[in-house]
Amino acid sequence: MQGEPGTEHKADSSEDILKELASNETSLLALIKTLLSPKTLPHLLMIVVLSTALYFVANSNNGEDMAALGFISLSLGYVITAIFSTNEKVRSWITIAHEPDVSQFNLVQKIKSSIKICAFPISVSAGIGILILVLFSQDSATDLPAVFPISLASLFVIWAVAQGRSFSSWASSLSAKKLPEKQATTGNLAVMNAIQFAIIMALSLAGIIGFEFLYEKEWDLSNAVVSNILFLVIASTAYGLTAFWTRDARRTAMHDKALKKFSRRWTLLAHIFATWHLLTVWRQLVMSQQTIEIFVEEVLLMMFTVFMAIWTLTSQSIGPKFKLLSTENALPWGLAFGYAYAGSVAMLATALDDITYVMVTGHIIAFLTITWMQRSVLLKVLSKHDIDVTVQRRIEAHASKVEASKQTNEESQTVETENDDAWQEDKDVQWSGEVGNTIGEDVEWNEVIEMDD
Repeated sequence: MQGEPGTEHKADSSEDILKELASNETSLLALIKTLLSPKTLPHLLMIVVLSTALYFVANSNNGEDMAALGFISLSLGYVITAIFSTNEKVRSWITIAHEPDVSQFNLVQKIKSSIKICAFPISVSAGIGILILVLFSQDSATDLPAVFPISLASLFVIWAVAQGRSFSSWASSLSAKKLPEKQATTGNLAVMNAIQFAIIMALSLAGIIGFEFLYEKEWDLSNAVVSNILFLVIASTAYGLTAFWTRDARRTAMHDKALKKFSRRWTLLAHIFATWHLLTVWRQLVMSQQTIEIFVEEVLLMMFTVFMAIWTLTSQSIGPKFKLLSTENALPWGLAFGYAYAGSVAMLATALDDITYVMVTGHIIAFLTITWMQRSVLLKVLSKHDIDVTVQRRIEAHASKVEASKQTNEESQTVETENDDAWQEDKDVQWSGEVGNTIGEDVEWNEVIEMDD
């Protein structure tokens, strides 16, 4: 059955983009199962071991070039593995064949299986490393041009930006789940801001008190607050500036029930993530955090960043017919990104002689990225909403014009019908019976006409 004009466009409404965001949450769970599968677990263990070893090589005397070569070779090796892993034969080389039997293996069998599935990407990486040495080595066999470590270090900015963007993809997907139907509503933006600010401040206080106890081993609430009062000021200022920057978009969202709930969830998650980055910067610069703690924390952050980046790319791939990255080859792609990420951190730590400043820079970039994305995501959803509202208004205006035209035509036809009826009723025409005197009855024909001879 044909609908009213514009029905097709209504189906493609602002709800679609929210439903699309919500559907990504399902792919997230599938990706977790893929990456943490016991059949490929040795690859994850190997990246931890090799990245740690290469990090210490980079910080040794004249080890920067060798470490850069190792990280680049491993990253490219897993890129090639990812490209060919859609082939059944290659996939059988990089996964343990029978998952149910893994728990029954003895230690020797487990080691053999781990070495076997890692052999292909390691062999490819070794070949790439040798090729780079042959083509680019200078004074000695291990002396590479400065462009290799510098290029690897510069990728750190990309990873920091990817961290903020990938988190925004996950948070916006989470915020779009189980939204109410589109319905006009009202709300007080000031109240929403006050509630969010109270939550951010409560979490900030809990964070500085908790870490102060962890580092100082003493429970002194007043001292923890006083000694970190500047952080609370910075966090409050960051929230206030961001809330002011996004006020127009959030005010628009207050008029729709679904958009209002999405906006409230999304901005709160973004503020929490941004504040956590600020707290991490504060801890690493001001509080008594140890280098080993920073290292462990950043390894976990690297894993989170790579995981979320892979999820983002698998959710928004090149196209349905050509997917360069999918859940089938997500693990090797993730490992390729992981080696590149770890290499960039190692190169920057070598250049700056301290991993702390490297991590601080990354957290600041991630904070700025998520702050920018907060407004960007809102505008993306609301711009679709504005288009729908405009089209709906045009449809309603067109329908009103058609209805008015119909009413005018009906009124015109009614008037014409009434005029016709009135014309018929002006005089009673008597077509038969007595009609009065005729001409012939008053004339004497003999007197009027004289006939001459």
